[in-house]
Amino acid sequence: MTLRYTKILLTFLLASFLLLSACGDEPTSETVETEAIATDSIETLLEVVDIVRDTLTGHWVNNGFISSIQQSKSAFFSQQKMLPIVEVVINEADSSMQIVFGYNEACSGTYTRNIDKLSLKSCDGNTDYQFEFEYDPFKKELLLLADDVNYRFTRLNKTLETAGNAVERQIIGGLLKGTWQSARAERPFGGKLQFDQKGFVRGISSYNKYRFILGYDSYPAFMDVVWLYRSANKHDSYYWQLDGDSLRFHSFRDEAPDLFEEQAVYYRLP
Repeated sequence: MTLRYTKILLTFLLASFLLLSACGDEPTSETVETEAIATDSIETLLEVVDIVRDTLTGHWVNNGFISSIQQSKSAFFSQQKMLPIVEVVINEADSSMQIVFGYNEACSGTYTRNIDKLSLKSCDGNTDYQFEFEYDPFKKELLLLADDVNYRFTRLNKTLETAGNAVERQIIGGLLKGTWQSARAERPFGGKLQFDQKGFVRGISSYNKYRFILGYDSYPAFMDVVWLYRSANKHDSYYWQLDGDSLRFHSFRDEAPDLFEEQAVYYRLP
């Protein structure tokens, strides 16, 4: 396993032990205690690594995109961070891997694993993909690294589902979690509004689920888009903007998506 952080920690612990041992032939109580702590730390670390490295299934999302979303509060203004790869979906049950490029392209294939290196033969007719896993003992986090583009990916969800859904709920839905109080609203918007990270919305009449849109090639306005679902197959589109603790919704027209009007303003409740 590529354990850059682990090697640093193990080197530090070993150096500390040798330095203490060199201070005298008779082990003091402090030396014995330090040796025990060092040994326990190494064993515990290796146990954690062995456990974590064998659980790779899930949705791995580009760290750059995660950071951009948190800073810009907008998927629209984070589009460039979705390139070249925004998400990697790994399924250990059948050794399959799906790679999502940007917001509108994906390819799938069967990967081979050699310890902590994964290889995916070209699934898009161009490139073979190489990945490796690295454990950060300080953050207690397993990272997925793409060799060819030097990108890091963090797992957001261990439960497999449609690519993109976990990203929308975990990242964008997380920005809007909590309760919002309306300052001004026109129907269908109401007095209070809640989005949860399971994909449900409350406080908007006739709607019960939502989906945030990550691709904006069809939406000319410089705002994010959310689909509000009336049923499993019927939804309406709205533009939304998050500015600090202010959340605004604007109308969306399929026939003229660059024409919009503000329909609701909400403020986050403490």
